[in-house]
Amino acid sequence: MTETINAWIDWLLQSLGLSGPSILFATVPLAVLQSLFGFFPLAILIVLHVSVFNVIGGMIVSWLACNIGAVLVYFLFRRYLFEWFDRKWGYKLKRYDKWQMYLDRYGIWTLVLLRTIPIVPSNIINLMSAVSPIKPAAFIWGTVLGNLSYIWLFGTISSSLIVPREEWNGFLTWYAVFMVILIAIFVRRHWGHLQEDKRKRMGH
Repeated sequence: MTETINAWIDWLLQSLGLSGPSILFATVPLAVLQSLFGFFPLAILIVLHVSVFNVIGGMIVSWLACNIGAVLVYFLFRRYLFEWFDRKWGYKLKRYDKWQMYLDRYGIWTLVLLRTIPIVPSNIINLMSAVSPIKPAAFIWGTVLGNLSYIWLFGTISSSLIVPREEWNGFLTWYAVFMVILIAIFVRRHWGHLQEDKRKRMGH
């Protein structure tokens, strides 16, 4: 499936005569469509951007494109399509009830986790957020940090063959520092909730 999507994207770029930075005319709309339908992995766009803009530039461009797509889809569903989606497709989100509960409880931090680790498809995360009580500002911050975390990690790993080992290790080291800071802030802000959830799991 991934090979088919790669071939289709290559065909699209060639048909439009896009190369170099001009590929953004195709990849940004693709990022929006991916945020809505989730029909191909974000990793494809990240690798494509890294190959054109180098490692740091490619990760920044991918991060911006993914943020634009996610925020547009969130506001589209929340403002215009909420009732239609809830009536037609809301039942499909039942399989993600556990994550919906965490999203309602921890807001930004659940978004960061779900976008860092692809447990749930990114388009489903956008739809879950649209039907949850999470506020727009919290969604935007969670998306910005979560996409940064995912793209930073995946972009570093995918670039391991094209950058010197020292530079690759530097990316991972700073990523680890970034994650430690996020985890420390999360624990400090939600220590009470964490203890409450622990007591519930233990049956107290």
